[in-house]
Amino acid sequence: MSFLVYATPTDELIAQANSLKLSETRYWHLLTHSPKNESEIDDNAFFMAQDGKHNLASELDATIHHFNEDTNRSDESLFCRFPARRAWLEHELKVSFGQGDCHAYDALVAKMDPQKVTLVFPTAHINSPASMFGHTFLRIDSSMESKLMSYAINYAAQTDETNGVTFAYKGLFGGYLGFYSMLPYYEKLKEYRDSESRDVWEYDLNLTHDEVMAMVRHIWELQRINSWYFFFDENCSYHMLWLAEIARPSVRLRDHFTYHVIPPETVRVFEEEGLVDTKHFRPSKRTKLLAYEQQLAPASIQAAKALASGDIKPQEKAFGSEDRYTLEAAAELVEYDYIEAKLTKEVYAKRYHELLTKRASLGQGEVLPIAPKSNPDTAHHAARISVAQGWFEQRSPLLIGWRPAFHDLSEDDTGHLGGAQIEFLDVQAGMEHHTLSLEKLTVLSLASIAPVSHFFKPFSWRMKSGWDRDYGSDRLSFVTRVGAGAAVGDGRVFGYFLSEPEVRLGFNTDIGIGLSMGGSVKWGNRMKTLVDVGEVFYLDASSRVHGSISHLWQWGPSGNVFGRWDAASQEKHERRISAGINLYF
Repeated sequence: MSFLVYATPTDELIAQANSLKLSETRYWHLLTHSPKNESEIDDNAFFMAQDGKHNLASELDATIHHFNEDTNRSDESLFCRFPARRAWLEHELKVSFGQGDCHAYDALVAKMDPQKVTLVFPTAHINSPASMFGHTFLRIDSSMESKLMSYAINYAAQTDETNGVTFAYKGLFGGYLGFYSMLPYYEKLKEYRDSESRDVWEYDLNLTHDEVMAMVRHIWELQRINSWYFFFDENCSYHMLWLAEIARPSVRLRDHFTYHVIPPETVRVFEEEGLVDTKHFRPSKRTKLLAYEQQLAPASIQAAKALASGDIKPQEKAFGSEDRYTLEAAAELVEYDYIEAKLTKEVYAKRYHELLTKRASLGQGEVLPIAPKSNPDTAHHAARISVAQGWFEQRSPLLIGWRPAFHDLSEDDTGHLGGAQIEFLDVQAGMEHHTLSLEKLTVLSLASIAPVSHFFKPFSWRMKSGWDRDYGSDRLSFVTRVGAGAAVGDGRVFGYFLSEPEVRLGFNTDIGIGLSMGGSVKWGNRMKTLVDVGEVFYLDASSRVHGSISHLWQWGPSGNVFGRWDAASQEKHERRISAGINLYF
């Protein structure tokens, strides 16, 4: 069907828009994803004017022209593809561009039944460096009581890259195109909570129905539209900020960020801008199974494992009411093994059904108690400035450090994944007698200390690459080490043992193998102690023994006070003490 409009001449509408300076308004910049005068969208299909990416006034004129004069108003027409622009222009110009045959858009809105919006934050993945920051996406909630069939709105890089180095390089420098996607929420839960064992936090937003519809209209405009993906700034979380500001333009979420956008920080700014109504926690299967371990006696744990593996059949053993948790844990473990591709679909379905049937025969019991975890919005900020006084063998420098992101093992874990570390460009300088010296420059440092348990046997690992000032020599050398091992403990106390090959370049270039062990204790009231000792055996030099202990108290997201003792011995012995303050922002 074709439509003829011209109720108001196009030239008059464009002149009216220019007189109102609509192309300079904040909302037009939001609709075009233009922080200043150039859009961040890199897909030509998003623009109606040939120079629309760089000329917002030209893009506005072209938009009015097409809306008012195009006679093709079918699903693929510009009239139907840009409902958010159209609704805004009709409101600002107090005009109607008429009707169209936008069946696909209308059908989606009817199917989605948009009522509310929820910000979803899957926490970090215990053994994946690429996921250590966590992730954020939005969920469009319908009027249905269950949220599993709601639609998840996600933004991610489009890649099937499996090489970690290539993925990191392209992610940092814009080597991938990013796309918005829309899929049922249960699929995202299956991916994050079940397959990757990541706990999920949900933040219900207090958007009105009109604000929700404004967001939905713009999401439609972004379908199949691409832009270059950058790991540090134009990432998954950053693009969710655009959608929230489209819904409620009075908030300025993006203004909270400068050089990087990190998922936990986006959760915090939603809170600070007054967008969060209520919060919900969805534990992962790993969290549930660890909770069962805490409730079950050793014999019951072994029975649960035997039931899950099929060594014991539920119908072959007598179970009482006290065995409810045993059967529940076995069923969870069977499902986890199926997700991990350790069971075929047929074996899983039969075994899972038998366990649930036996569990149902015992009647309703108490719900498994799962210890509450700290909310990500209570964590310390990502960037850190450190000021400390050092007392070394030959020097007493004032130590000044800066780290743009994100968290190390010695820091308070509140709101973070325990045992995880990821640091970029951690630099520390020393100042003494008007002399400035570089003490360290860590390019990248990662760690995942994952304690083994009855149900899980993860390995622990850590790596570090950067420049260090050697103990006893007072000179810099470049050090790279990568190690792996095992850890034991729980969320409050853990210990680890690692084997760590090391390459050292500089004045004392050498290769060695290190053995390290350490542990951490969280004392409560946001106090934490970390101990690490080890020895490195070099090919062409004497071995080096080292040890450290640190303790800190975190008074809140913005800072902590700390003390640290280090000692090392390699031909020379040296002890170092430092005490100071970390400020986060």
